[in-house]
Amino acid sequence: MMRKKITAVFAAFFICITVFCFPCFASSPSVYIIDDARVMSEENERKLESKAKEAASKTGFNIVIISSNDIGTPKTDAHVVEFADDKYEELCGIETNGILFLINCDTKYDYISTSGDCIEYFSDYRIESIFDEIWDDMKAERFSQAAYGFIECVEYYYDQGRANHDLHPEYTVTREPENPIANITSITLMEFLHMLGLTAFFSLIIGTGIYSGNAKQFKVEKPGTRNYILDNSLVFDNKSDVFVGRVVNKTYSPRTRSSSSGSSHRSSHHSSIHHSHSGGRHGGGGRHR
Repeated sequence: MMRKKITAVFAAFFICITVFCFPCFASSPSVYIIDDARVMSEENERKLESKAKEAASKTGFNIVIISSNDIGTPKTDAHVVEFADDKYEELCGIETNGILFLINCDTKYDYISTSGDCIEYFSDYRIESIFDEIWDDMKAERFSQAAYGFIECVEYYYDQGRANHDLHPEYTVTREPENPIANITSITLMEFLHMLGLTAFFSLIIGTGIYSGNAKQFKVEKPGTRNYILDNSLVFDNKSDVFVGRVVNKTYSPRTRSSSSGSSHRSSHHSSIHHSHSGGRHGGGGRHR
């Protein structure tokens, strides 16, 4: 009886460690709605923030929407890319999982910057598709509606899964199950290994206690056939089947899509990778209004 109580205590202690300790190390995604160009009403900005928080909670991505009427100099597309990447890293960090939408009221070259896992979710083709979806609102300067549509596209492509860069962009692969350990970013490797060792130690104690508490209650007999097979109860028969027919071999040959079926920028189904000033990896794409 005492042994069972000790085992129960250790089990409860292990559950407490697992439930209450590990979640505290998982970082939650960030949401930023920054309307420097003053193109949104306060009410629409609040609605956008609420929608973005729902999307961030669902996807685990940092979501940033910025409007700006001054991107600095030079007034080039290349500088717009640098501006967007630097803003994302300033707010969310380097190599984190997230996406930024820049409403550029300065040079009117709007841009989407991706980081971390979002590079795989939002290929060049998908970014072009997002711009297609919101472009009427962007041209009409309905920026709140465009930003709301952008967030909906983020959720949609998250549901679709990571882009399959080996196939046509319309095809996707199923999203892999999330690994909670992959979200642990606020502890060092040594701290994590230490906690993992403690968990294994307590698991060993619990397993040993359970085994020793129950092993004596059961007697395992050696396996044998004496008690399971009746004399003269087995009948062996020999049968054979003859198949008559033909064998057809087929070889799959994928069709080659014609290059004239769409514009050249829409055929890019991979993610173009570049690096920021800080060395962080980014994907992304933009479009002129």
